[in-house]
Amino acid sequence: MSNRDLERFIRKIVKEAPMDFGDYQERPHPRTQQKIEDPEGIYAKNRAFRGGVGDVEKIASKRFKEVVDYVKRYFGTERNLTDPQVKSSIQMEQMRAVQQAMRAEPRYREQLRDLAIEIAAKEEGWLPNSVTMKQAIDEGIIVKKKHKNGGTVYEFNFVNMLTFLGEVPIDPEQFQMEPKEKKKLELPKNFSFDIDELTPEEQRQLEIEKRNIINAIIMGKGKRGQFAYQAYKDKLDAIDPSLYPLYNKIMGANDLMYFTDEDLIEAMGGNAAGSAGMGNPDNDDDDDDEQGNEGNEEENDNDNDTYFANGLIFPILLHELFKSFSMIQGREQWRGMDPEMAMDIIGQTDTMQNEPMNFRVGAELVRKMRTFLPEELTLNPEGKVYIPFFEKVLYSTPAEDFLKNIIANVISEIPSDNEKAKRRFNEILSKAKVMYNKTYGDEEEDEEDENDSYTY
Repeated sequence: MSNRDLERFIRKIVKEAPMDFGDYQERPHPRTQQKIEDPEGIYAKNRAFRGGVGDVEKIASKRFKEVVDYVKRYFGTERNLTDPQVKSSIQMEQMRAVQQAMRAEPRYREQLRDLAIEIAAKEEGWLPNSVTMKQAIDEGIIVKKKHKNGGTVYEFNFVNMLTFLGEVPIDPEQFQMEPKEKKKLELPKNFSFDIDELTPEEQRQLEIEKRNIINAIIMGKGKRGQFAYQAYKDKLDAIDPSLYPLYNKIMGANDLMYFTDEDLIEAMGGNAAGSAGMGNPDNDDDDDDEQGNEGNEEENDNDNDTYFANGLIFPILLHELFKSFSMIQGREQWRGMDPEMAMDIIGQTDTMQNEPMNFRVGAELVRKMRTFLPEELTLNPEGKVYIPFFEKVLYSTPAEDFLKNIIANVISEIPSDNEKAKRRFNEILSKAKVMYNKTYGDEEEDEEDENDSYTY
């Protein structure tokens, strides 16, 4: 065997190696592992994963071991979490924690709702870190209104966030379970393209892959965000100190479930404990909203788009809020795209069937991205105000460039590739700052630059 053949053989083995568990005893559910190691999976074939299924396995393995570590910490055990007895004990303790939280939360619903909005809005850049929630409401930075069905609307500068905390059950009908049949692209007569150009079908496939990455980032931010209350423990403890350890157990066990309980994941379908999206989940466009703590009854007095976040309990609401705030920028992918093509792509990607893999890949992808982001976005609390603009620029990047030259360099374990990702992120931040200044500063905006401010 020649050296070149040997090198090719070794590369093939590395690329097709199974999940790496190191010295961990725990193992995912066999079907979960099979889905992660599927060479035809939605991420294994994605151009952002240059190593194919091998890259997917590495990312999922790291996430699995991270979850195992913090579940052991929250439940105070060193035993094998996938041992049937231990697993059953954790599930029972999680159920008791949920029941305790549901009994306690109604007494503090509005305080917890405000805290969830404050945490998500600050961490995602929609509220300056130096401004408290009380200040934001008192000074009109955020307008809080009570919705007629029991939820509460928070009106920000460019978006309304409708929240539900245990008031409204999740409607399974709002979830698309499986991908829709891919439409055949109809080309006009005499259609032609240069040999170096992408065909419409190739471009659509790139957009599908880009959408799957954006969904992974959104879901990953939800998974990371659901524990963001840990950085605000003093505020949560001021409401009720018994809630913090309950939430750790509930959300830790929930994350473990996405690796160890494939039967339950498949059986749940749309019967989730939370949901997020654009619009009103009850599909009621009537805006007879009542004013919240101020006691007035008014309709929404802005034309902002409304997103919603519905959570059975506080950390689930937090999870959904992080997703909703991230979804706003995700719309940049559709700017200038034919609406029919956009709906076709959404039909292929935004499904409950894809969601478990979005979670398994997304949380680690978000962690890796964070290590390469400019420190101004991650270590400087006041710099987080640039995040919505940063993501707007990132998601508006053409699909091929986004996949091959940005995300692929994040996923890569080659230092020179990671440096390329850092440089691109610095360039994106520079553009985001210009957009921020045009939106909030005194700089006048030219008509041709209207997309450079935060408007839709």
